[in-house]
Amino acid sequence: MTTIDHDILLVGYGPVGQTFAALAGKLGCNVGVYERYPSLYALPRAGHIDHEIMRIFQSIGCAEAVEKTAVRSNTYEWRNAAGELLINFEWNADGVSGWPSDFLIFQPDVEDALDAAVRSTGRVTVNHGWEAVGVVQHPDHVQLTVRDVAGKSTGAAGETRQVTAKYLVACDGGNSFVRRFLGLEWQDLGFSQPWLVVDFKEKRSLSLPYENAQICDPARPMCLFQLGKEHRRFSYMVMPGEEEWAKRTETAWSLVAPWVREDDVELIRQATYIFESKLLDRWRAGRVLFAGDAAHVMPPFMGQGMCSGIRDAANLAWKMQLVVSGRAPESLLDTYCAERKPHVADYIRLSMEVGRISCTTDPAAAAARDKALLSGQKLPSPPMPALVDGLLMSTPTAGEASVVGQLGPQGRVRKNLLVKRADDFLGTGWQLICRLDLSEFISARATQVIDRLGLQIVHFGAGSEMEDVDGTYERYFEANGLIAVIVRPDFYIHSAMETPDRLEPNLLELAERLNCCRS
Repeated sequence: MTTIDHDILLVGYGPVGQTFAALAGKLGCNVGVYERYPSLYALPRAGHIDHEIMRIFQSIGCAEAVEKTAVRSNTYEWRNAAGELLINFEWNADGVSGWPSDFLIFQPDVEDALDAAVRSTGRVTVNHGWEAVGVVQHPDHVQLTVRDVAGKSTGAAGETRQVTAKYLVACDGGNSFVRRFLGLEWQDLGFSQPWLVVDFKEKRSLSLPYENAQICDPARPMCLFQLGKEHRRFSYMVMPGEEEWAKRTETAWSLVAPWVREDDVELIRQATYIFESKLLDRWRAGRVLFAGDAAHVMPPFMGQGMCSGIRDAANLAWKMQLVVSGRAPESLLDTYCAERKPHVADYIRLSMEVGRISCTTDPAAAAARDKALLSGQKLPSPPMPALVDGLLMSTPTAGEASVVGQLGPQGRVRKNLLVKRADDFLGTGWQLICRLDLSEFISARATQVIDRLGLQIVHFGAGSEMEDVDGTYERYFEANGLIAVIVRPDFYIHSAMETPDRLEPNLLELAERLNCCRS
C-alpha cells in the first residue's frame, strides 16, 4: 500500500501558490510545496492588486503587512501623444470587500508577507530548488518526481525523489511543466504584442507629471506606474525589427530619459515579454488541478493577471479541504473550473479590449479615438465579472439573482467596544449575514446544516451583539431589496433571500450539494 506523504502537493511558489498554501494550510491541510527557484523571486512582475485580493490577504493574516509597503492608487490616466487627458480613472473608491479599490505593489514585498503567512500555519513544507520532472496519477493518489536543481539536499545537483499526495495543484506559471507534461493545450484568444518592461528603484523621492498613466501614442504606446512606495515601472511596445534593440541597457535609459535619469533611479530589471491571451480548456485532469498563469494568461492592461490567479487559489483551497477531509464529494472540485474559467475569460476579454483601444499603432484610429474621448464620449463600462455557474443557489428570484455570484460585502462592525472589519470577528468560513434576526425561521434541520458548515451568523437588527458602524450592510440590503445573504469562504454570494421563508430551502440545497448532512 502506497504511503501518502501529503494531502496536497503544490508545484510553484509565486504569489498564487503562496496564497493557496496559506489558505489550505490554515484550513488544516498538509501541503508539500516544490519550487524550482532556490529562494523567493526577488524581482517584481505583477504590480497591482484590488480590494478582493486584500480581503483574501486579510483572511490569511498578511493584509496589514502588504498595506504597509503598497501605495493606494488614487488615479490612473490615459494621455494622448500630445499629453492631453483622454480619461481619468478614479481608483480611490472603497471596494465592496471592505478595502480600498486599488493598490500598487512591489511584488517581492508581497511575497515576503505571503511566505510569512504560509509558514505561520505549521502545516506547509516549502522546498526551494526542486523542479518537477514527472507526474504519475493513480486511482487514489498522485506521484510527483522532483529533481534537486542546486544540490541543496546532497550537495550535488541532480538527485531525484518521488513524493505523493491525494491531489496536486500546479501553480507553475505560463510555461507550466505540469501542463505540458500532461499534454494539455492552450486556447489562444488572439492577442499578442511584444513589450519592453523596465523597473527601477528610486534613489530619491520622485514626483512625475503622471504617476500612473497609459500614454496612448501610436508611434510607441507606453505606460508608467508606481510599484509600491520605492519603485517605478515603465513599459514600451516593441515594434517589428526592434527585438535585439529592446534588450540593450542603453535602450532602456534612452526611452525613460523624458521621465527619469540615472541620478534619480537604479535600473533593477529589464525584460521583454509577449503580452498574450490564453486559456486552458480543462483546469482539472484527474487528481491534478491548475491555477494562475498555468491555467490562463492575459494582457496586463487591467492589472488582473495575478489577481485572477489569487482568486483561483481562494476558490480552490476551501473546496480541496472539504474533499481531502472526506466532508464533501470529489465532484465539488468540478465546480472550480465551472466557476473560475468563465470569470477569468471575461477578464481576459476586457483586458484585450482595453489594450486594443489604448495601444493602437494606427495613426488614423488613434486620432479618431482621441477626438471621441476629448469630446466627452465615454468608454463602455461593462459590469465586473461574476460567477455564473457552479456552487450557487439554483432558483433565485430576479432580485436575488442580481447579487448571486457577486462578491459579498464586508463592512466595519463594532463588537465589545472594538471596531474591526467584519471578517476579523466572523472568521473566513461560511457567513449568513442578515438584516434582522432570522432565528425563528431556522428549523432544527437547518440548524444542523449551519453547525456542519461552521456557518457564522450575524444580524444587525435589535438585540444584535454587532453594530454596523458605517451602515455598510444596511445600505447593501436596502439597495438590493434583500433581508439576508449566504457568503461562501471565498467571499462570493452563494444565495440571497428577499423574504425569510427563502432561507431554509437555500440552506438545505447547499447541504445537499456539499453532502454535509450525512452521518
